[in-house]
Amino acid sequence: MSTPAVPIPPDRPVVLNLGMGVDSSAIATRWLLEPHTRGFDLGQLTVLIASVGEEYRATKDAMEQALFPLLAEHRVRTVQVARAGQASRDGYVTLSDTRTPTRLVTDVPVTLGERMLNVGTVPQVSSTNRSCSDWIKHHALDSWLADNVAHAPFTHCIGYNADETRRAERDLAHTKGNRIPDFPLLRWNWTRRTAADYLRTALGREISRSACFFCPFQGSVGGRATLLARWRAEPEAALRALLIEHNALVMNGNAALFGSRAARDVVEEAGLHDILDRHHDQVRQSPWSVYEVRRVFRARDGDPTRKGQAYRSVAPLATGPRRDMIAHLDHLSARYGCTPATDRHGITRAHLLSRHPSLYPTAEHFLAAGPALTQAKARDCFDDLFAAVTGGAPVIAALHAA
Repeated sequence: MSTPAVPIPPDRPVVLNLGMGVDSSAIATRWLLEPHTRGFDLGQLTVLIASVGEEYRATKDAMEQALFPLLAEHRVRTVQVARAGQASRDGYVTLSDTRTPTRLVTDVPVTLGERMLNVGTVPQVSSTNRSCSDWIKHHALDSWLADNVAHAPFTHCIGYNADETRRAERDLAHTKGNRIPDFPLLRWNWTRRTAADYLRTALGREISRSACFFCPFQGSVGGRATLLARWRAEPEAALRALLIEHNALVMNGNAALFGSRAARDVVEEAGLHDILDRHHDQVRQSPWSVYEVRRVFRARDGDPTRKGQAYRSVAPLATGPRRDMIAHLDHLSARYGCTPATDRHGITRAHLLSRHPSLYPTAEHFLAAGPALTQAKARDCFDDLFAAVTGGAPVIAALHAA
């Protein structure tokens, strides 16, 4: 027996963040099919979607074939937004604003995958910190809310289910301004399974978990079968994930997509050799760069035995065909007295300075060759920090510039 709907004043806007997965889809569907569960008129409701541009085809099909027709039938305002560029100052764009939605817009100005390639990393694996969602989704969502409803009290509905009470508690702790958070699934005591079962009955089809092609949370043992089924059905998604991981591993040998497991290993063990062969061809045929990578690891809370925050500097030194860049890496390695080594991922690095394994602060400094995808980047204070930790180790990019 679900908790009765909480009446919402008729002059208060209601916004549902639709993540296009099971939980938020179940909320929208139940509200439309069982009006007594809402507590407000549909004229107050806006369904708000942040498009990331790299959703699986199954997600797009589910929205366009099942949920959007239901929203259109009830003439629910449906707004799709996206981040407008790499920089926060670029703001957001409204992709669609209609009461008769038919198409999930995936042609967006910038995708999370482009961001990952640009900075040479993979999404963080953490139960409490999902910086990738903050960057690609929340920036656009929060900006739209600020422009359209946040000037007065509004109810903001999020699809945290009964197994996610901690996420709801964290959301409540950070609520400010005119936002009034609401978690319908928690009030109904619905788990993910309850929501999935409801959608199967109400819509006559499965709604898959919404995720980017390269979402690290897909790599858990329990979800790996679903991940591999998706990659078999959509090889281009797997190729995107493998490229993002390979590019990140060039910059950091520990940057496997699934934390302790590399996407490449998962694909190989699953026997998806065609996908792996295409990935190797893609990497070999791309323009390459030789990168100078420096990283500083600070001590946590001043304790030299605990690793604290890490800072990184990346500087492309040269760009060209793969063969030329490998030769250039060999030349620089000989010039600066270090020996190149190729790891099991096929990535060649030459270390000028290796970090201490257990004492902090410490630093590392190496050259690496890989696809020409990552741009030069460092914090303004990085050079001073690196010099303080290393005693003034030479910087190759600066030597060449001079």
